[in-house]
Amino acid sequence: MLRLVLVCSLLFTLCLSSSAQTCSTFTSFSNNLAYSSCKDLPYLNSSIYWNYNSSSGSLQIAYKQARITTSNWVAWAINPIGLQSAMIGAQSLVAFQLSNGSMRVYTSQITSYTTTMPEDKLRYDVSDLKAIYANAEIIIYATLALPSNTTTINQVWQEGPVSNDNPGAHPLVPANTNSKGTLDLISSPGPSRQPPTNSVAPNASASRSSGRMLTWVLLRFWLTMLCGWKLVHVMLF
Repeated sequence: MLRLVLVCSLLFTLCLSSSAQTCSTFTSFSNNLAYSSCKDLPYLNSSIYWNYNSSSGSLQIAYKQARITTSNWVAWAINPIGLQSAMIGAQSLVAFQLSNGSMRVYTSQITSYTTTMPEDKLRYDVSDLKAIYANAEIIIYATLALPSNTTTINQVWQEGPVSNDNPGAHPLVPANTNSKGTLDLISSPGPSRQPPTNSVAPNASASRSSGRMLTWVLLRFWLTMLCGWKLVHVMLF
């Protein structure tokens, strides 16, 4: 019975990993907006979603960070200075849950490496600013007024600890220090740009095939380790 439970747990874990959610599959936004573009960010389990009007410079964003606890703050920022310092000059949107269960979300200009991220007005006008915490995720919503015809921005995203309802310094591990990059507001792909339902993009098909092969190899390996060759031969061959 123990072996059966272990096998079932392994199958469940593999199924979850093979169906991991990407930005293009997430649509549960509390502000009921549909975002035309999105990008999965390479660090800190984060994604950025946006609508952008280049002629007016209006940028609607939803920044989502997963695997967050109520003892974490998260932030997303634009740095007009550049990415060399990344932190200094960042025009930040900061959010975390207070000890009373409510959310605190505010703007902060980062001017020092020792900052405690005090609330401050940004060089961009910000409206519709709010944040939610649910299912171990924080989503920050905002509309920023950029200079018209802006095409790319330097973005920085981050997380750190909260103590006594105050944000503390973020870790200095690579996942945190590398959380920066350039975002193309015009040509980046979005959730709505999917292949026709009666066709499959070659790269997507190959990726799914490789994923299924890897899952099968891992399943056979772990079944062998857990159950022994004899049981595996009976079950799979």
